Amino acid sequence: MKKLILNLSCLISLFSLSVNATANNEQRRQEIYQTVESFLSQQLIAKDDEKIEITVNRIDSRIKIQPCATPLTVALAGKSKLVRNTTVQVKCGPQWKMYVPARIKRLQKLVVASQNIAAGTLLSNTNLVIAYHDVLTLRGSSIDAIDIISGSKIKRYVAQGQAITNNLVCLVCKGDPVTIFARAGSLTIKSVGVAQKDGSLGQNIAVRNTSSKRIVQAMVVAVGEVEIKLNYKKD
Repeated sequence: MKKLILNLSCLISLFSLSVNATANNEQRRQEIYQTVESFLSQQLIAKDDEKIEITVNRIDSRIKIQPCATPLTVALAGKSKLVRNTTVQVKCGPQWKMYVPARIKRLQKLVVASQNIAAGTLLSNTNLVIAYHDVLTLRGSSIDAIDIISGSKIKRYVAQGQAITNNLVCLVCKGDPVTIFARAGSLTIKSVGVAQKDGSLGQNIAVRNTSSKRIVQAMVVAVGEVEIKLNYKKD
């Protein structure tokens, strides 16, 4: 009976040690998560109306983290940069080091599709909304006001929640009639033409002048409008 009690006592002690070791390991992992997140937060400066979200990847629970008698030191690993996916090196003096991946989101208020939009659809308040979106995932220049592109066409299918970028929109589409503004100083000459290719905001495109039949290069400045800057010299 005494032997049985002794064996049970040993088992309970071993179980208690195992539980404590697991708890200590989890505590060290949490310390690493907090250290990495704090480091990245200090490196990232949010702009006006911008939110920054940091997600630190979980460390494999099977990895046993040795206690550290000194404060942990952190730095971006190797050639890592403060982009969408980054890696942080965490060191405990000369004893050990590990590499912890993290994901960064820079959320800004942008024009986003409020529903699925088919190619060729006219854009307006009915299918667009202003919402926070991660700018680090964008391909193309973002748009932050619906009125800039209201009345333009989407060039290809866009899913609900997707941010609208300049390369997805033609403010002037090939074959569309356009108003041409030729400007020289305070003088403005207005004419009409036909776009020879798609154009987004700020892009130079070929336009055929309806009256002269000449093809000119003009910059897209608004929906259905292009501008030509003429050389102007004062006498």
